[in-house]
Amino acid sequence: MTQFIWKYKQTDRTDIDKISKEFDLPESIATIMSIKKINSKKISRTFFYSDLKNMHSPLLMKDMEKAVERVLSAKNSNQIILIIGDYDTDGTTAASVLHLYFQSIGIKSYFYIPHRQKEGYGISKTAIDYGIKIGANLIISCDCGITAIEQIDYANENDIDFIITDHHKQKEVLPNAHAILNPNQHECNYPFKGLCGAGVAFKLCLGINNRLNNNEYNIYQLLDLVAIATTADVMPVLDENRIIIKEGMKLIKEGNNKGIKSLLNVSNLNNPGLTVGKLSFWFIPKINAAGRLGDASRAVKLFTTKNPQLANEIAMDLENENNKRKEITVQHENQAVQMINSNIDIEQTKVIVLYSKDWHFGIVGIVASRIKELYNRPTIIMSEENGIYKGSCRSIADYDIVEALNQCSDLLDNFGGHPMAAGLSIKEENITAFNKAINEHAIKTITKSLTPSILIDYELNLSEINNRFLNFLNYLEPFGPGNPKPVFVTKNLEGINDVRLLGKDRETLKFKVYNNDLELDVIGFRMLEHYEKLLSGKKIDIVYTIDKNHWNGQVATQLVLKDIIYSE
Repeated sequence: MTQFIWKYKQTDRTDIDKISKEFDLPESIATIMSIKKINSKKISRTFFYSDLKNMHSPLLMKDMEKAVERVLSAKNSNQIILIIGDYDTDGTTAASVLHLYFQSIGIKSYFYIPHRQKEGYGISKTAIDYGIKIGANLIISCDCGITAIEQIDYANENDIDFIITDHHKQKEVLPNAHAILNPNQHECNYPFKGLCGAGVAFKLCLGINNRLNNNEYNIYQLLDLVAIATTADVMPVLDENRIIIKEGMKLIKEGNNKGIKSLLNVSNLNNPGLTVGKLSFWFIPKINAAGRLGDASRAVKLFTTKNPQLANEIAMDLENENNKRKEITVQHENQAVQMINSNIDIEQTKVIVLYSKDWHFGIVGIVASRIKELYNRPTIIMSEENGIYKGSCRSIADYDIVEALNQCSDLLDNFGGHPMAAGLSIKEENITAFNKAINEHAIKTITKSLTPSILIDYELNLSEINNRFLNFLNYLEPFGPGNPKPVFVTKNLEGINDVRLLGKDRETLKFKVYNNDLELDVIGFRMLEHYEKLLSGKKIDIVYTIDKNHWNGQVATQLVLKDIIYSE
């Protein structure tokens, strides 16, 4: 059973009182607004009433004018453009955004998505050879390319111009591309650094659209894809990402994109209760499944087709693929836990490093995420291919995994990614030394306790959960990194009723709580270990978030459990 430390977020009493007075708000709402730094009328207008007009100009991004000019030159001289994406959700949606937009303005474009196992991450020589074969004069990368020095040189040698659209961290030397669009390159002054790959590709489309003086309505129809990518890549839900996700979720629910609509249908998500959280858990894994176990270009075909029958066929294919992926994931996860129990002193280990010849490379990222959640430690999971081990890294807050890999770079063949998620390749004979080196780095860097903690926003009395409070929570959406869903604690609960175990494995808890005639449903996923507490008759304290449950056309408020303890 995971033991959590309950911690309260730091609050500023003066700020809370100021907000409460200025906005005429109860303490519960004022506290959450203070924690989120929504403490003035001006900030609250920007936060709660986001507008497409508030998005930053694409021309603020370094090299944007050069990129726009080159694409328009290709359009005017009927040149072919090849779009190279990555095999995950961000890469395939980014390629879809560019492909759909180019088609809409009469540019002949093709797309190429590398095979995860045969080619690996990023731009390959094989992809450029495909560009040569189709007669492309310009290649545009999506969600990759910032470290592809040799590959861009190869394209240049073959008289192909290259535009990189990416958001990953750069290394010291940049590729010799015609233009590089990446808000995270060192000399880019773009005001928001949190765009995903599809966000950067969308900015290129917006830059071209503005130059052509075209109506912006059509280009904003692509925000459903950008919202999916932003959510999938776990980007901060702040600044213009907040606008992208809000507007994109409206389009997703409207169902204009045939592929998105079909995948929602097979996922049983086509209802008003669709949230960003449900996209993350039930929709996005099916897009990723395309590249994990097979051909990721199916995702681009899904998102760019106008044919509802084809969209439905691909959606069913991805549904079946994802079910297969889930089975393999459970198998790998169980094996990883056994390895930890047998071979690792978890109390003395800061970074978990595991590898096996028998693991499927397409699944290691998910297993790394699960193990990281179970043990609250940065986790690296690797599988072997052609004598080289390739792996996925998932990190915890305040530990930049890319910087950690950089400190061990002499032992690695290759690496790259984000502070929280990265990839690497390494020779088997270097793994033991790498494990030692990265743990030594982590011992110096990770100074806080690795016992997982739950950060609590506010101690709430159930009677405070009224319509005004629930409407306020609605206005805070969309939630995500940078704008987390508020977490509450309620203490000394008694009178618990209707305790049930649900789900195929009977691991989901459901029960009812009462307070001043208010009856609320409470649900706890994979929380079987707390069942006895609910039957004990003793008072309990619960930590939870507040959600809406859509069922049979009815909408009810429910509490989603994070932890339960006996009251003191």
